[in-house]
Amino acid sequence: MSAAPPVVELAPIVERQRASRSWLLMYAVCCLITFLDGFDFQILSFAATYIRKDFALTETQLGTLGTVGLFGTMIGALIMGYLADRIGRRPIIALSVVGFGLFMLGFAYADTYGHLVALRFVSGLFLGGVLPLTWALAAEYAPKRFRVTAVSIIMAGYTLGGAAGGPVSNWLVPEYGWRSVFVVGGVCSLLTVFAMLALLPESVKFLALKARPRGDERIARILARLQPDLAIEPGSHFITGDAQLADHGKRFTPAQLFRGHLMGITPLLWLVYLLSSALIYFMVFWTPMINERMGFSVSAAATIAACASVAGAVGQLFISRFVDRKGAGTILWMPLAAVVCMLVLGTGVLGPAVYVAFVIGAKMFINSGHGGITSIAGTFYPTEIRANGAAWASSVAKVGAMAGPWLGGVILDAGLGARGAFTLFSVCPAVMVLVLFALGRVQRRLPAEAEGALTAELPEAGLAAARPAIQT
Repeated sequence: MSAAPPVVELAPIVERQRASRSWLLMYAVCCLITFLDGFDFQILSFAATYIRKDFALTETQLGTLGTVGLFGTMIGALIMGYLADRIGRRPIIALSVVGFGLFMLGFAYADTYGHLVALRFVSGLFLGGVLPLTWALAAEYAPKRFRVTAVSIIMAGYTLGGAAGGPVSNWLVPEYGWRSVFVVGGVCSLLTVFAMLALLPESVKFLALKARPRGDERIARILARLQPDLAIEPGSHFITGDAQLADHGKRFTPAQLFRGHLMGITPLLWLVYLLSSALIYFMVFWTPMINERMGFSVSAAATIAACASVAGAVGQLFISRFVDRKGAGTILWMPLAAVVCMLVLGTGVLGPAVYVAFVIGAKMFINSGHGGITSIAGTFYPTEIRANGAAWASSVAKVGAMAGPWLGGVILDAGLGARGAFTLFSVCPAVMVLVLFALGRVQRRLPAEAEGALTAELPEAGLAAARPAIQT
């Protein structure tokens, strides 16, 4: 009678792993994917002035163009998140990158406002799937002590991609026109797929849950590549070793996002993410044009916006280390500082140098807070619904993200100007401070075995189960 195959828990392996070359390359590819996602999505704000002139658009029409892309990302995140929890993270990320690459190229050849709107919406369907799925993949390969930081690094790629739109547009648009930046974004996105297919593995935790019976062989091959010092017995059977839902194996329903301790997490997470998205997408879309109205040239306005985005990326990496150690409540210091900057900008009595300093400061604190929020969006959910959890949070946030550019256009068309826009939008970070405080309190009361708990420890049973199969 043959012996039963050894059972290996993946959670202890992930928690004790060291950064190998293949592991680092995986995160580098994730950053490259989100960099291009950020570039392709936010380049519209840098090209908006030229598009408005070419198509004779009003401010509201321009705001609508930004909003329809966000509407596409809202729907796309839900579709791609559902598919990723059923088919896998890797193939759906690849599909999303190919999709937004192709439709970015199509946007470059649009010749009517209707074509712009339609192509922006369809590209948004694919853009919406990239961030929540890369967050899910990054979270499933990162030790809990480093998980928020790992996802923040991925999010920094998105922020830097958006920042790159400024210098790239300054370089290409004067010589080749606004369509050239969309061609560059589309082509680079399509080329990235080859690196992704070569270097980005499927989530081993997903394979352990969903890819039976062939999943064990794939997991062993992936672990051998990511952690060459592990010795795994042939024929080993892998389990996640994480806490699972009581209804594991059933088809996903949104009600699963509110079961047990998630009842106190999901509503707060959705609300703060919605407010943050409304604020950041207002800033991303309208700040370059507001800078022009303040007397800066198009190239100077783009440079200011890019510098602010870089500062935001640095800030979100800084805050992520505190979030890993102290919890989600520490993020509130970022929107609190943003309130001050927004109210100062709303006074409208600043000189050019002081204005630039406060714009960069506002975007730095806004981006830092937004990066912190997005880094925790998928960390509270178990593996079997992680992609859906991140995707639903992202999609709900798109309601705010759609409102931000549109409301900014309405405010400016109404004659309230930059002062009114900055003052009104300061309400968003003010409310975020309160919600993040409440979220931090809820997180501190989570049971130790729950995803996202601050006191999470490796269970001794999991370590014991892993030892017979692994020799280091």
